[in-house]
Amino acid sequence: MTKWKLKEVTERDSDLGLVGGVPPPLDRVLAARGIDTEQQLRLFLNPPQRLPYCPMRLSGMEDALCRLRQATRVGVVGDFDVDGISGTAIMVEGLADFGIEAIPYLPHRVAEGHGLSDEAVHFLSDNGVELILTVDCGVSSIREVELAGSLGIDVIITDHHVPPAVLPRAAANINPAMPGSEYPFPHLCGAGLAYKLVQGLYQLMGRPMPRHLLEMVTLGTIADMVPLLDENRYLVKEGLAQLSQTRRPGLKALFRLARLEEKPITAEIVAFQIAPRLNAAGRMGHAMDSLRLLTTENPDEAETLAAKLEEQNRDRQQLTRRAFDSARSRVESLTEIPPFILVEDPAITPGIAGLVAGQLARKYMRPAVALAQLDGDTLLASGRSIPQFNLVQAFDACADLLERHGGHAQAAGFTIHSKNLGELRNRLAALAQDALGQQEMETLLEIDAEVSLSDLTSHFLKAMAELEPFGVGNPRPLFLSRNLRPVNQWPIGNAEQHLKLMVSEGSQQFPALIFNRAKEWAEQTAFVDLVFTLSEDTWQGRRQVSLMVEDFQPGGGTG
Repeated sequence: MTKWKLKEVTERDSDLGLVGGVPPPLDRVLAARGIDTEQQLRLFLNPPQRLPYCPMRLSGMEDALCRLRQATRVGVVGDFDVDGISGTAIMVEGLADFGIEAIPYLPHRVAEGHGLSDEAVHFLSDNGVELILTVDCGVSSIREVELAGSLGIDVIITDHHVPPAVLPRAAANINPAMPGSEYPFPHLCGAGLAYKLVQGLYQLMGRPMPRHLLEMVTLGTIADMVPLLDENRYLVKEGLAQLSQTRRPGLKALFRLARLEEKPITAEIVAFQIAPRLNAAGRMGHAMDSLRLLTTENPDEAETLAAKLEEQNRDRQQLTRRAFDSARSRVESLTEIPPFILVEDPAITPGIAGLVAGQLARKYMRPAVALAQLDGDTLLASGRSIPQFNLVQAFDACADLLERHGGHAQAAGFTIHSKNLGELRNRLAALAQDALGQQEMETLLEIDAEVSLSDLTSHFLKAMAELEPFGVGNPRPLFLSRNLRPVNQWPIGNAEQHLKLMVSEGSQQFPALIFNRAKEWAEQTAFVDLVFTLSEDTWQGRRQVSLMVEDFQPGGGTG
């Protein structure tokens, strides 16, 4: 069930308005987001403070740079998602600029799991490293840091996850989430912190930071879904410009295969087309393939790796569809949908468990966990939640049943012995029942503003483009138009699962795209209300604006 809600704007806010020619519907969008004066708009678009912030404001940075200056051979341990991969690329390329040899290490998703591992420490020790840098991991790796120390290896931790009460005894811990941190922006991702460490090294050596590293921090920041505000907004805006003119052979090959060559690279393109391809390696094989693609200077190797990632992404899509269909059948075979969905199915593999869990959570509006079989009686679980329920707190409450667990409020995971699964199912159901009670679980579409098609002028579109990049913390505006007349319609897609409409209001006409819901459309619809975002594209040299429909319902127009 989907509920529509127009965001509230107080009478005072709507009367204030914004000078400088901001179109009225966009004025309302900004006011609903707390930007209701010209000064606030200027602060959002062009903050007066110098960005990026000075890296020396991060606690632990000075200790890290002092140790790093003495190093000649360093191991860089990242993670197998885009944040960890791109952050590792930043470290490797940045250190190479100063003659520091960096050996990258990304764990295998199934064999090792997230974070710094004994395998990583021993591998890097065997390769003669004297220092390990972590990217997007390490803040909880007390035992692994001790192991490294016993082998004569220091560790510098860069991690944005919430730190535990007791920290690893590392040479430095760089984390804006540390208690007492005075860094002005706490929401950097793993790649963002890698960028800050390398930025500190360039600053210490009196050299300008190379702009090509902005490409990597942009990939990680968007893929990790941290707020695109403040310093993140600056980094991503600058990085998207770099990505659109990248010289990296691997990205150029990937863009060609994804048919992105003629398109400006936006935050949405990174999130929905580039990041899934880079993530496919870690889900279906090994994340090192994506790291090699990002860092290779060999065009032939780039083409080979891009083709491999493209194939793995297609396989990932097919596998996810089959696994979700099977998981959905299991859920719907139950007499009632439980308050916490926990599904074990042979079709679910470790690489796609999180994707299946996310689809289950969205479909049933409940926290969901998808479990995949590991060796023996051990299961690997990935969970996704809804805003009303904190996953990691729930897993903390069940820690005695789990072998290991961790993550965030909305995305977390664990490993568990199969004998404990029944008890875990009961406890999670009870926790969800207590937290959610009798709330009606429904999807809420919070609409920024109601508009007429005549509002969507070139001036309006140009003003809205100034608010980009859109993403977490600054979502693309969601609009409502009522009583539009469908003047034509075409089913599209391999299975005709999508629908393209031409809708009109007076003399104005716009194309509208509805994905995966063509069967829900009634051909006799005379008027329709649409909730949509706006998308601009260029086709054969002509710019076209389309309504990307989030939801629709019959309108009550009279013509």
